[in-house]
Amino acid sequence: MTQPTDSVTALLALLQVEREHLLARFAAIPVEQRALPDGTGGWSAAQIVEHVARVEGNVARMIAKGAELPQTATAEEVQAAQFTEQSIGWVRHRGTKVEAPERVRPSESLDADAALARLRASRTAVLDAFTAADPAVLDGIIFPHPFIGPLTLRAWVELVAHHDARHADQMAELLRA
Repeated sequence: MTQPTDSVTALLALLQVEREHLLARFAAIPVEQRALPDGTGGWSAAQIVEHVARVEGNVARMIAKGAELPQTATAEEVQAAQFTEQSIGWVRHRGTKVEAPERVRPSESLDADAALARLRASRTAVLDAFTAADPAVLDGIIFPHPFIGPLTLRAWVELVAHHDARHADQMAELLRA
C-alpha cells in the first residue's frame, strides 16, 4: 500500500510521476478514439482528462481560499484530516466505483486538445498555489472531501496525485476495451 508523503520534495515528485503516468496512458490511446465514450456509459479519455483538471482546479481554488480563512481547527481535527494509507488506497483502487459530484463531472464539450490544455493550466494553478501557500495554511486549514471526509489542504494536494493514478488506470481500461 502507498504511504502518505512526508515532505514537500516527495509530494512534488509524486505529483510529477503520477501526472507523467496519466499523460502516457492518454498518449497510448489512438487520437481518433480519445473523445469516444468507453461503450459502457463511462467517460472517454478526453472526459477523464477534463474531470482530472476540474478536480485539480478546485484544489488550487481551495488553497487560495484557505489563505483567507482563520485557522480554527484543533490539533485533533488536523490529525484526523491527514491522508492515510487507507484513504490513499480508496482513491487509487478502481474497484471502488464512485459517482463524481456534479461540479467535477466533465462537460462533454471539450475535445482532447482542449481537455489537455485545461489539464496543463490546472497543474500550473495547483503548483503555484501550493508553493506560494504558507505551510501553516496547508497544514491547518481543512476542507471536506465528499467521500473521504475532512482533509488538510496539503492532503488535498496529495489527493491530486493519487487521483491521477486512479484515472491513469481508467485509461488503461479504455485501451484494453
